[in-house]
Amino acid sequence: MNDNLANTHVKKPPVRHWALGLLLLSVATWGVTLWLQKAHPDWVWVGYLKAFAEAACIGGLADWFAITALFRHPLGVPLPHTAILPNKQAQLARGVANFIGTNFLDAQMIGEQVRKYQVCERVADYAQTHITVTMIQERVPAVLQAIIEKIPQTAPDAWLQAGQKSLMDYATGERMGSGTAKVIQWAQNEHTDRWLINRLAQALYDFCNAENAAERVRPWLSELVRKANDEQATWWDKIKTSMTGQAVDWLDDWLIEKALAGGKSLAERVLADEAHPIHLWFSAQCIDWQRQLNDNPVVHDWLHKNTQVGLSSPMFAEWLGKMWQRIHAWLGEMSTGATPQVQFIAQTLHDALNHQLAQPMRRAQLTDAAANISARVLDTQQETIRAWMTTQLNAWSKERLNDALEEGIGNDLQYIRINGTLIGGLIGLGLYTLSVWLL
Repeated sequence: MNDNLANTHVKKPPVRHWALGLLLLSVATWGVTLWLQKAHPDWVWVGYLKAFAEAACIGGLADWFAITALFRHPLGVPLPHTAILPNKQAQLARGVANFIGTNFLDAQMIGEQVRKYQVCERVADYAQTHITVTMIQERVPAVLQAIIEKIPQTAPDAWLQAGQKSLMDYATGERMGSGTAKVIQWAQNEHTDRWLINRLAQALYDFCNAENAAERVRPWLSELVRKANDEQATWWDKIKTSMTGQAVDWLDDWLIEKALAGGKSLAERVLADEAHPIHLWFSAQCIDWQRQLNDNPVVHDWLHKNTQVGLSSPMFAEWLGKMWQRIHAWLGEMSTGATPQVQFIAQTLHDALNHQLAQPMRRAQLTDAAANISARVLDTQQETIRAWMTTQLNAWSKERLNDALEEGIGNDLQYIRINGTLIGGLIGLGLYTLSVWLL
C-alpha cells in the first residue's frame, strides 16, 4: 500500500507556474531597467520601474526560499533549517495523529454522530430493500463450507471432555431452575399451557367419541378381573369375580358407557371454557413450579445432583460425539447447494431480519448498541489507532510526504510567492518614491 502511495503521480499545483513566471518577469524587468538607465539616464520613469522590479525580485526570491525550505533544500544545498517538514516527519506524524485522535476520534462525539446521522436506520433500510432470500441462500453454502473445513468430522476426546466439563460447571441447580422457570413463564406468556390442556382435552374427546372406544376400554376391565386372584386384588375386583358372567358384561358395558360419556363431557367443557377449573389449576400449578424452581433450595439440590450425574455419564459423552458427527454431516449436506434445509435457513433468516428491522423499538436498540459499541471501541483502541496512523505516516517516503502536502496546500503557498513578489515590488516602489521626494 505504501509503495502504491509512493508511486502515485501527484500533479504540481498550476499556480506555481504563475509564481515562477512572475518572479522571472521581475528579474527580466530588473535587467532591462539596468540597461535603460545606462542608455537613457534622462528617463525618470525607468528609476521607478527599476525599484519595483528590484524589490519584487527580492520579495519573490525570499518567499521562494522560505516555501521551498519547508519541503526540501533550496537548489539542493543542505543549508541549516531547510527541508523542515521531511526532517520533522516523526514529529509531524505524531502531531497529525494526536490532532485527529483528539478532535475526530472522541468516543462520546462518535456515539453522538452515530445517533445523529441514524446510521443503523440507513443500514436497516438498505438491508430491507436489497437483501433478498436468494442472496442469503447463495451465501449460506459458502459459509457452511468454511465452517466444516475448520472443524474435524469426529470430535477429539479432549473437546468432548472440555464440553462436558463446561456444561457441568455451568449447570448449577440455580441456573437449571432459573432456566426452566423462564421456559415455563415463556410458555404461559404464549398461552402454551392453555394449548397443552386443550390438546389433552381434544385427545380425550377423540378417544371417547371413537366408534371402537368401548372395545378399546374393555380389555382394561378384563385385566382388572384377572387381577382378582392376586393377593393385591381390590374389593371391587373381588365383587366382580363373585358375579355371573352376564352380570359382569352388563356392568362393564354400563361403566364403559358412563366413563366415555363423562370423559367426552369433561373434554367439551374444557375446550369451550378458558376459565375451566382445570385450566385455572394448571396455570396456578405453572406459577407454583416457577416459584419452586427459582427459590426452593431443595429443588436446586435435586436438579444439580441429577444434572451432574447425567452430564458426567459415558452415555452423555457418547451422545455428544454422535451429535457432533450428525451436525458435521448435516452441515456438509447443506454446503453442497440449494437444499431444502438451506432454503429454510435462508427464508428463516430473511423473515427474522425483516421482522426485527421493521420494529421501531428494535431499530432504536440497534442504534443505541452501535453508538455504545463505537464509543467503547474508540475509547479502548484510540491509542492503538493513533499509533497506527503515526506508523503509516512515518512509512511514507520524503518525496511522497512533500507531494501530499503540496497537493493539499500547494496553491496557497504559491499565492504567497505571488503576493510576496507583488507586495515586495510595491514596497520597493514606495520607498524609491519617498527617497526621490525627500532627497
